[in-house]
Amino acid sequence: MLMQAGGQIFPGAGSIGEICRTIPFVYHTPILESCDKIGTYLTQHSSIEELTEPVSEIVQLLFQKIEDELTHSFKKETGIVFPFIQQQMGGDKVLLQPRVVDTMLHTHQVLIELLQKLRQLMHHYVTHPNWPAALKTCIHEMFLLETHVLRWIHFEQSALYPLLNQHLINKIV
Repeated sequence: MLMQAGGQIFPGAGSIGEICRTIPFVYHTPILESCDKIGTYLTQHSSIEELTEPVSEIVQLLFQKIEDELTHSFKKETGIVFPFIQQQMGGDKVLLQPRVVDTMLHTHQVLIELLQKLRQLMHHYVTHPNWPAALKTCIHEMFLLETHVLRWIHFEQSALYPLLNQHLINKIV
């Protein structure tokens, strides 16, 4: 377990199998919940009046891209990568191509860049006191989404990938 001052920093930090079982519940779930809340607001408000029209349109498109990247990444992890890793847990080594981890790292970098763009467009998530409560709630949810995604990325890169790299075997075809 990764610990800080007697408390757990990252739930699920332990064996590779434990990490693979924990990530979907502890990290994916809050991210998807934030996406759902933001998506609902953006669907109900095709244009955000408090932003210029071009910025409002870009925010909509950027959020769709972020949501698509996250959804695709989560499906890949839970449907392919994690089951494969758990299947391989019987031996000392995990038979996983290095490019799988490289691909996930690339996806993480893309998500970080997209979230930075969203943050810039949304003025670092600072709201105006006169803006509608629903918009302020949505902007707060965007901040939470960024926080959840960065925690997930940090956890995978600091707990899962180092363990995988310790057990990685390059499979030569």
